[in-house]
Amino acid sequence: MDDDPIFLTLAELAIKKEIDKVQIFKAMNGEEAIEFLKNDTVDIIFLDLNMPVMNGWEFLDTLPQLENKRGNIYVLTSSIDPSDQRKADENPLVTSMLEKPLDREKIATTLAS
Repeated sequence: MDDDPIFLTLAELAIKKEIDKVQIFKAMNGEEAIEFLKNDTVDIIFLDLNMPVMNGWEFLDTLPQLENKRGNIYVLTSSIDPSDQRKADENPLVTSMLEKPLDREKIATTLAS
């Protein structure tokens, strides 16, 4: 999820090049994603930290209320703030942190792990 429609489109194209048949849900903020996850499950979440309405950290705080509705969570950031990396490392819901932009190589590496 990300609030940048261009980033979302480019990420979707890169993911579809790596995985032939994939269903992608895009959310512009954490609140939209929470609403989606109330009724559906996912395998992977690419989570931007800086979004309107509900940011990535707020999403992570809310997510435990939705049992068995989440997959591996990869935090996406353009931040170079070491506190963001530390916070992601300490959060048990976060699989790892990836720097933006999300490209085909990062997607392939993420899916292979």
